[in-house]
Amino acid sequence: MQKIPKIIHQIWSGVDGPLPKEFKTLGETWKRDYPDWEYCYWDNKKMIEFVKSEYPEHWYVYQKYPFNVQRWDAIRYLILEKIGGMYVDFDYESMRSMEEILDNKTCCFSLEKDAGGLFRVFNNAMMMSTPNHPFMHKIVKFVFSRTTLIPQYTSKNLTIFNTTGPYALIRLYETLTPTEKQDVYLIPAHFVSPFTGLEAEEIRLGVENQELEDCLDDAYAVHYYVSNWAKTNN
Repeated sequence: MQKIPKIIHQIWSGVDGPLPKEFKTLGETWKRDYPDWEYCYWDNKKMIEFVKSEYPEHWYVYQKYPFNVQRWDAIRYLILEKIGGMYVDFDYESMRSMEEILDNKTCCFSLEKDAGGLFRVFNNAMMMSTPNHPFMHKIVKFVFSRTTLIPQYTSKNLTIFNTTGPYALIRLYETLTPTEKQDVYLIPAHFVSPFTGLEAEEIRLGVENQELEDCLDDAYAVHYYVSNWAKTNN
């Protein structure tokens, strides 16, 4: 069985400003806890060169997305399909290595806490994959279809979520057969997303809450849901 390559990818385009100090600090936690993994930082120049050289057939859609965050979503799927490894957003903190739970896994996504309803909710803030994984290929095929450029939604958020973001991923996952789903590991939230968005905001504001502190007992990583992209116009 092909293993997930030991390489961590993080992207920060620099288009909306330099990498904030707090994100740089969080990025260092991944280097600390995965010392034998390669660490790859992707800026805008490197992302553009990668698409043009490795996926020229997708360049038209990539540069036609109306919002930059769609590009930053889409590039992470290309990176994982071509190179493989772990992609993680800069608002994620590593608490300890999760290599033990990645053993014998080929494609992983992090479930979000308190995901109720019919569908299991996961996002693209943390993903792992072997190169050329069938589900990652399915994602790339959809994300770079020209239908994603057709105006269909009433807001920036809905456009992003449904074309390159979590809603698109969840819909694609639900089209998989039971056998195909077995090859996509949805990491339990208490391991990688122990807080909801509102709870994460409390933590960021320094609110003391023992119940929230206890949520960290099993955590390998923590998502802080900073969502800088939602605050920009591009």
